[in-house]
Amino acid sequence: STGRLGYRLIPSGRKGQGHERCRDHKPVRAPFLASIAGATERGTLKINSGRSVANQIEDPAKPVLDKIRSRQPMAVNNKETLSDYMVIMLKRVPKDLERITANFPAVLERVFANLNKEILRLIEEHPSEKDIFQERLQELPRLKLKYENEFPMELWYDTLTPDSLPRVRAILPAMTWVFLTSEKKQPFLTSDNPLFFFEGLGMGRPESEITFPISSRIALWATWRKDLRESYIPAKDAAIKEINRRTASAATKYVYYSEETQWVVDLINKKNVRLNRLK
Repeated sequence: STGRLGYRLIPSGRKGQGHERCRDHKPVRAPFLASIAGATERGTLKINSGRSVANQIEDPAKPVLDKIRSRQPMAVNNKETLSDYMVIMLKRVPKDLERITANFPAVLERVFANLNKEILRLIEEHPSEKDIFQERLQELPRLKLKYENEFPMELWYDTLTPDSLPRVRAILPAMTWVFLTSEKKQPFLTSDNPLFFFEGLGMGRPESEITFPISSRIALWATWRKDLRESYIPAKDAAIKEINRRTASAATKYVYYSEETQWVVDLINKKNVRLNRLK
């Protein structure tokens, strides 16, 4: 059975196969983030056998998430810290990795074509060093084949920084943050792609909105509406169900839930789910 704040992993044919396991939902943590190491001097993230990305992103977010769980108001710097965290959550999803790996072959061709051209130029300009440059030129096919056979994950890790999406990083804290609570109603789901927005609208339009589950009992609703006050509001049943539909539909592979119930399985296997703006 799950703990009070635990989440279970739902295997789904539509979202991909998986095994069931419990997760402490304190705070919402990305499974992948926990395996990425701390920052380099440039502020990018690299694989390392030591501490995880928590040093740079998750550790600063923990006190903010604790404040939210205890229903405390958000200061400006709290919103900025959690916005950094959400940018990483948006970037680290499998969909982003798929995008980068899909574009990689074309990038690889350009890079090695430029390297070949540059080495030939150096041979022409420095004939006395011709033998050295010729050796480098002969190494290019082997290196290119290596990268063709094995995508260098470091390229992706280098993008896992809040600075990689500067506009999103600026938009998120500028929005009105309303925390919707679900104390005795249907709990909020989370997934491997928890930050939701309507891609057709983006984030910067007046009608844009973002939802992000903080725990099984609290979800962030970020909006540009000026008639709302930043606070904690008991969520209506319709809002809870809408947020859960969003979370399940946006999941790439895994959906997490805090209780064993059939409605979650039914939801993630539902096709052509209609999504609506919150009211």
